[in-house]
Amino acid sequence: MAASPTYRLSIFDSIDDGHHTDYLAYLIHQFSHKQDVELLLIVPENFIQSFKNNRQVWGFDLGNNIHFHPLDSSTIQRLHGQSIYKRSMSEWNLYVDISEAWEASHGLLMYFDYFQLGMLLGKKAHFQLGGIYFRPNFYYRKASWKSAFIKKWMLRLSTLRSSMKVLFSLDHKAVKHIRPLLRKTQVMRISDPVRAYEVSAEELLAFREKWHVPANKKVCLLFGNLDPRKGIEVFLQSTKHLTSEELGQLCLLVAGSISPAYQAHLEKLFQQYPNLEIISIFQEIKGKDIQLCFEAADLVLMLYQNHVGMSSVLIRASISKKVVLGTHYGLLGKLIQSMHLGLVVDAQSPVQIAEQLEQYLNLGIGFSKEQMEKMEQENSEKAFADTLYQGLFL
Repeated sequence: MAASPTYRLSIFDSIDDGHHTDYLAYLIHQFSHKQDVELLLIVPENFIQSFKNNRQVWGFDLGNNIHFHPLDSSTIQRLHGQSIYKRSMSEWNLYVDISEAWEASHGLLMYFDYFQLGMLLGKKAHFQLGGIYFRPNFYYRKASWKSAFIKKWMLRLSTLRSSMKVLFSLDHKAVKHIRPLLRKTQVMRISDPVRAYEVSAEELLAFREKWHVPANKKVCLLFGNLDPRKGIEVFLQSTKHLTSEELGQLCLLVAGSISPAYQAHLEKLFQQYPNLEIISIFQEIKGKDIQLCFEAADLVLMLYQNHVGMSSVLIRASISKKVVLGTHYGLLGKLIQSMHLGLVVDAQSPVQIAEQLEQYLNLGIGFSKEQMEKMEQENSEKAFADTLYQGLFL
């Protein structure tokens, strides 16, 4: 008879797009090989169905120690239809109820930021808790003193009331600012996990042919969950400041999931730039197709508008050894500059973006291959899961 698992870990995440689904898939795969852990995922049923249907194609394992509690579409709509404050309370209380009924010994909030009010005012959790903190931006210079004060006190009180064991920060520079605020909670750096895929020359050629990616132009990739924060509009505006010869050397590849309304907006906007070749892949992209998007590109655009924290796009660019043109703001700007991964710019200035594009086309952009390899190694899915395991259980 097999020994009982040492730990019973419940994980909650009600969002089924973007990095959320990637993180969950990585944890399922990695924890399938940690037989001392019984894992319950409280997640949207859409994610569960998609993962089970595609996991073999994507290359993910599913151990018999992995269990699911599906959140149906009506539950998701009810939760997400509330104000952010009511949603924090509702999701937290739901998470506690399900976890305690399952007799969890440990819990992990995949998006700690959302749950602080619920943790402070909602039900008491009687199991050890961890959470991933995405946007600890109270220490940013642009943060108002009032906003920073509120965020600090919410962080301190919510973790104290919930007896939180460990808080994982994706923003590594924030750790030294968080630690003095928390008494009993351990604070750990955690890397943004990314899976690298082997891509053959034949697969890359097939991808280029399928999407008509030109071989004689510099392909600028804008990848991810597409919304106004990605800086698509400002990039398009910047091309008005290029010469016709420079514009003819560029191709914009826009790839990722998108809302119907924003897709209609972009398709109409693209028509206003007939001299710029634009390729759009408006769909959720998973597995090896992600890698193919980056392999087909020459320059990765990260013109995020006041983005806080890390982004897996920077890591994927490093995996494919592609240079970046990104925002100078926040952690991303510091990483791009300090690790020599490309150029930074005021992502709200079309003129400055155009100037950097001119430099790229005429002089190129230097980068450090060694730093790209370091970025890849530090942000593997295994490193991500191992850090969670260590912080939660050891």
